[in-house]
This record gives sequence, structure tokens and C-alpha cells, in this order.
Amino acid sequence: MLHRLVIMIAVTSLLGVSTGLGDQPASTPTRNAENEGTRAENSPPAEDDLSSAESGSENGGADGSEPDPTQNGADSSDERDEGSTDRINRPGLRRRSRSSTSPRGPMSLDELNMSLGLDSVAERRTVRTDAYNAFRPRFAQKNKRYSILESVGLDASGSLIDEKVLLYDAMMRFGLSQEEFWESRPGIDLHRSPDGELFEYDLSMQLFPAGKVSASAFASQLNDRVPRPFLPSLDRRRERYGGGVYLNDPKLPMSLTYEHLFDDVTSRSRGLYDDEERGEDTLRYEATWNQSDAHTLNVEYEYERRNEQYSGTRNTFNTTRNYLALTDTIHFGRDNRSRIESLIRMEDEAGDLQRDSFEVSENLRLQHTESLYSTYRAQYLKESYGRLETDTYRGDVGLTHEWEDFLVSNFGAYALRRNANEVGDITEWGATADFSFTRDNRLGKFSSNLTYQHTNSRMGDGQTGGVVIDESVTFRDPLPSFLTQTRVQPFSILVRGAERGEFLVPGTDYWVFTNGDVTLLGRVPTGRIRDGDTVLVSYRYESYDDFQTSRDRVDYRVQQELLKGLDVYYAGTLQDEDVSRRRYLTYRERDINRHRVGLTYKRPRWSTGSELEYHDDNIDPYKAAHLNADLVLHRSAIQELDARGSYSYYRFRGGGYFDPRQTSLLDFGLNYRYTLSTNLEANASAMYRFQNDSLFGETNGVDITASVAYKIGKFSLLVEAEYDMLDLPSSTDNSAAIWIKLRRDIPIVERRAQR
Repeated sequence: MLHRLVIMIAVTSLLGVSTGLGDQPASTPTRNAENEGTRAENSPPAEDDLSSAESGSENGGADGSEPDPTQNGADSSDERDEGSTDRINRPGLRRRSRSSTSPRGPMSLDELNMSLGLDSVAERRTVRTDAYNAFRPRFAQKNKRYSILESVGLDASGSLIDEKVLLYDAMMRFGLSQEEFWESRPGIDLHRSPDGELFEYDLSMQLFPAGKVSASAFASQLNDRVPRPFLPSLDRRRERYGGGVYLNDPKLPMSLTYEHLFDDVTSRSRGLYDDEERGEDTLRYEATWNQSDAHTLNVEYEYERRNEQYSGTRNTFNTTRNYLALTDTIHFGRDNRSRIESLIRMEDEAGDLQRDSFEVSENLRLQHTESLYSTYRAQYLKESYGRLETDTYRGDVGLTHEWEDFLVSNFGAYALRRNANEVGDITEWGATADFSFTRDNRLGKFSSNLTYQHTNSRMGDGQTGGVVIDESVTFRDPLPSFLTQTRVQPFSILVRGAERGEFLVPGTDYWVFTNGDVTLLGRVPTGRIRDGDTVLVSYRYESYDDFQTSRDRVDYRVQQELLKGLDVYYAGTLQDEDVSRRRYLTYRERDINRHRVGLTYKRPRWSTGSELEYHDDNIDPYKAAHLNADLVLHRSAIQELDARGSYSYYRFRGGGYFDPRQTSLLDFGLNYRYTLSTNLEANASAMYRFQNDSLFGETNGVDITASVAYKIGKFSLLVEAEYDMLDLPSSTDNSAAIWIKLRRDIPIVERRAQR
């Protein structure tokens, strides 16, 4: 504790070398050190960065896919900005403005701010599970936590020698904490009153920011929270440091960067299995040789070391990865619209669940006319997963034609051969045709899309199994997700997140259910997979020699705008699958007959939509109805209140291995914002989910958050509150928390005004 205090005093003395007190204005606003982002990220600096102001953005947006009434409800907003209270993910140095006539010293201090803080936290969580049998009786656990933290911080920015030589930003915060924990559960209760210390820092610098050769470095250790829908937020300590060297040359730009990242996530409770640790060390080199305007060669190398311990398990996954890629691109033809791209890629991993790959590919695009172009691709891919090795040879050809501005036609064909050492070899070919039509008529705008796909595959080489690598699976409540292949070996299933690539834990994040020869995946409500998330699944499955599958699929959609804001649509899917039945193989063909009809109506302050759905297959057919609505209840300069909701009803017919059932799903949400002035702002949001399944019971979820921010002069107050409830058929999780943060800024050197 003493050595950290000495460091802060020494840094304060060092920063005071050249303050330019005679140049400062009478009063200039300063920033609160608690609410700032990292000053420099691991990316090449640009000259424009010197005058760029900090900016923020909210997560949101929609893709261009067809409307899904089940995804417009309250649950869509549960993807709150992860770590919304942290200072880590906002790049950029501060805006600097200085009189060109100001006297300069070897070290300039644009701003030096001291802050005193008082933070307090009160949390409560109760978890109950019902009795399962005599060996698993009813379980209840209660946790309470109170914490007070007194802190002092320093926030400084400036330059060394000159703005063109070195820019720096620095924040340090030191504090003492007193905490008290209570935990009661079957067995021995826990009560502790620890005290400790806090040391946060956020340092960054840029060397020769506008030079041909520049460098950057950063280091930070910060604490924040990770929100979760219908579950309590998790505490996170994030440690980052690294730097980079950049050659800003138009002919041969290159960069060499290193970054260390360590996240320690915890719920501060015993036996609730929310703890998670993740560490990454990444060394990256990239260079691009711009031989001419039409010819570039890119080289990319990355070394990564990853250590992870996931929530719900004490097991760790340690992986080391080397990645090298060379890409050569040549543009030619009229206006350089044709191109040929050559790729050589190698990936080598060591450790747990390692994967190795080597790829060579050629991609050619020929622009024949303004509206017609063709594509050609040849690929060789070698992959290994443990003892399994595969060699894949693939070729693709495509043709695209644009008829004026209303019709786009795409045609494609492919063929591949995959050889494997432990599973059967696969020969596959397929073809696609896609037509998109859009045109205005007297009623409004008419659009349609028609896609036809044909695939034919054959298993050979006398082996008795196959393998699937990274099959994309999307979870959509309340529907289970089916794997494409049948007779899957359950213990061979590996599930990874589509974004971070983290391995998910069976039983904690998802469950596997085998019904006959069909394998289903479902998400665990208390796990890390959210409704609507997509994962990548790898697995092995049983098959037989000379097993052949032929599949034809047609997807279509038509939509017409009848009135301004009113659209009606009809969409459907038809799939026919034929299987060669050999020996004693029992295989149910996956035929699909799906139809959807609906309408949407949009006005400036509200919108609504409805849909009827008919889904018939030989696994789990159903009929469904969907409703959704969004409404702006009040909007003014100082207040805004929005509401949204969705309701879906499913009636599953059953058959085969599944029982008939009915499921209702209701989502409702509210958002409120109140801004009295620049000094006072309040925000609140609420989400509610109700799901009733005739076989699996009821689920209720409540998520309420609120915050009030007030600032007067150099004093600021932030109050945040959260309530979460998740009531499952066999368990209940209730939690409530409040956070209070007080700050008093003490300007020592204020930012100079621009002249």
C-alpha cells in the first residue's frame, strides 16, 4: 500500500515540471476521471487523432433480413452494452488546443486534475432450487454484500518536448475499501469483514504521432460490471497492456503490435458457478506492399496464447496459436473491376482442443459488362483435429447479372471431395439459382426473392462415420435447434461461440437431447447463450459406406406495399430429401413444408406486425401465431418513454418421438429517459418475459435497471440500481443491488482554451 502511494506522489511531482500556470484561463470544464475511456488503443495513430473529440455510441441496429415477429420484443434489448460502466472500450487521446505562442518547457502539462471519491455498494441475492429426489433435496443460498470505498485519483494529459514528439494521458486511482459479506446455505454459513485496497490506472502515450514512424503504448487495470439479462451483473477486473510500432508509408505500411488482456469475472458468491477467467496474449505483424494502384501483397502473422477457465467448471483450456497468411491481389480490366486473388494460409495450434489448418486458394472475378460478371474459385484445405485429419478439394463457379435496377440473378455451382483418415470420405456437388426482383407499382413497392438449391452427397471408402466442423446453429426460444446430421455421437459435440470462439460448457450453457436418430440443442437460461445467439458446433456422426443423400430446397418470399407504411408478405420453404437405404440403416428423411404470411405497419411514433406460421416436417411440426408492437408513448426535449412487446403462441403437433404441447411466449419492455439539464439526467429500463410450456412448465423473468447522474460544479453523483428475477420451473434466482458514486474534482492545471 505504501509503495503505491509513493508512486502517485512521485508521478505528481514529475508531471508538475512544466505546468504553464500563467497561460491557463480562469475557468475551463474538466473531465471526471471515473468516466473516461482508454486514451490509446492498439491501432496506428493518425494525424487527425490529435483533434478528434471523444464520442460514444449505443449498440443497436437491424439487418436486412425478413422481419421476425418473435425478435422485436423486450428480449431484444437485453443485449445491453457489456461493461457499460467501464472506461476501456472508448479509444482516442484527448482533444488538445493550445495557443501557438505559449511558452514551452521540456515537459508540458495540458491538464492535471485530482479527484476524491466515495463509492458504496449494497447487493443481495437469493437462489432456491426444488427437491429433485432423496439425494438432491431442496437447496437455498442467500448472499449479502456491503462495501465502502474511499479513493483519491489523479488525471493528467500533456506532451513531452513537443506535441509532435510524445503525447501522454495518465490516470491513477488509489483507494481503501471496507466490505462485509454474509452467505447462508446448507452447512456452515459464511460471514467475513475484509478490508483491502484499490489501485486502478489507465496510461497511454503516442510517440511521433504524425511521423512516418510512430509508436504507441498503453497499460490499464480497471474494474467494471458485466450486465446479464434477468440475472445479476458480474464484477469484472480487466487488465490490459501493450503497444505497437507503425510505419506510415504509402508504399509499404506495416505495424507490429502486442496486447495482453486478462479478465477476472466473479459474482462474489460461493458455489453459484459464475466465476470466469480469460487471458490472452497477442503478437501481431501486418504489412502491405502497394506495388501499384492495381497490385497489392499483404502479409499477416499472429501469435496468440489463450488461457481460459469458464463459468460452471474448474477445468481450464490453454491454447497457443500461430497464424500466417499471404494474400496477393491484382486488379485488371476496364476500371480495374476484374481481379485475381491468391491466398496461402497456415494455422497451427497446440494445447487443449487444438486445430491446425493449411489452405491454398485462387479467386477470380471477371467483369464482362456493366451488368454481368462471373466468379471462379479453386481451394485446397487441409485440417486436423487431434487424430482426425481431412483433405478437401473444392471448386466453385458463379455468374451474376443485373437487369437495370430491378432484377438481380445469381447462378452458382460447386463440387468438393473430402478425404479423411478416421471417417468416411465425402463426395459432394451442388447448384444454386437466386432471383431478386424489386419494382414500384401503383400501390407502392413490390419485392420478391426466389432461391433454389440442390445438393448431392455420397459417403464412401468403407468407413462407418462422418464429421462436421463448425456447423452454424441459432437458438430461438422456445424452439430447439436441430443438428443437420443424424445419429450424432453426443460425446463428440463441441460448441463454440461464434464471436469470441470460446468453448461453451454442456449442462451449464446448453443441453444435448437425443431423440431417436435426431440430436437437438437447447440453451440453458442461466448460461452464457442468449436468445437469438448463433454458435458453431462440431461433431461426429454414424454413417455407412455408399450412403447417398440428395436434397432439393426452394425458398421464396413476396412482399407488397399497399399503403404508406403498410406491407404484406408471404414466405415459404419447401425441402425434399431422398436417401439411399442400404443394409439395416434406418434414416428419417428431413422434408420441410413451411409457410408464413404476415403484415407490418409502420408510423413515425409506432409500428406493429403480425404473422401466421405453418411448419411441417417429420421431426417436430407446429403451427404458430406472432404479434409485435413498438410505441413511443412520450417524446420531448427532456423526456422520452418507449414501449415494446411481442407475443407468440406455438402448437406442436407431436409425432414420432415428441409429445404434443403448447407454448406461449410474451416479452414486454419499457425505456425511459429524463434530462432536466446538462447537470441532471435519469434513465430507466424494464424487461419482462413470460413463457408457459404445457410440458416444461412456466418461466418468468424480470430485469429492471435505473440510474441518476447529477453534477454541480466540480461535484458529481451517480446512483445506479438493478433488480433481476429469473423464476424457472425448478429454481428461482432473485437479486437486487444499488451502487452510489460520489466524486469531487480538484483542478490543479485546467485545460487551456483555444484561441
